[in-house]
Amino acid sequence: MAPQDRSRKLHFNAFIHGFGHHNAAWRQAATNPRERLGVDYYQQLAQVAERGLFDAVFLADGHAVGDVENGPLWNLEPLTLLSAKAGHTDKIGLICTISASFYQPFPTARMLASLDHISGGRVGWNVVTSMFDAEAKNYGMPALPPHQQRYERAEEFIAVAHGLWDS
Repeated sequence: MAPQDRSRKLHFNAFIHGFGHHNAAWRQAATNPRERLGVDYYQQLAQVAERGLFDAVFLADGHAVGDVENGPLWNLEPLTLLSAKAGHTDKIGLICTISASFYQPFPTARMLASLDHISGGRVGWNVVTSMFDAEAKNYGMPALPPHQQRYERAEEFIAVAHGLWDS
């Protein structure tokens, strides 16, 4: 048996998704669906994760609204929400999804750099190309561009953002 590498560490990330990933979780008697619209709820979750020595909190994002039958899917905008969390936490990383299919590189680089400065260097970016035609329709597109086209755009998007940060 090979010797263990003691330098390796396990990292924990709290994936904060409203009231959880079960579509009916918001219907539990002890759950208040309106809580999701308040910043305090998310700040408290981040503080609990930080006390639990998690490395980061992560907020996924989408650009389409689901139906109420399957649960309230509307969330607060993640960069704004992470900015609110930054002032109520000290060490935990702050990560969110930003779609390269719908955002533009300059404002994205600016918002992430601002949050990085506000948080003292704790920001992270989950780059996605989105996955639902319903999202594209919110931007006046009939459907998402083909997979390869989205990934080519994302590659260029990331290069441009890095170039802006380096300038």
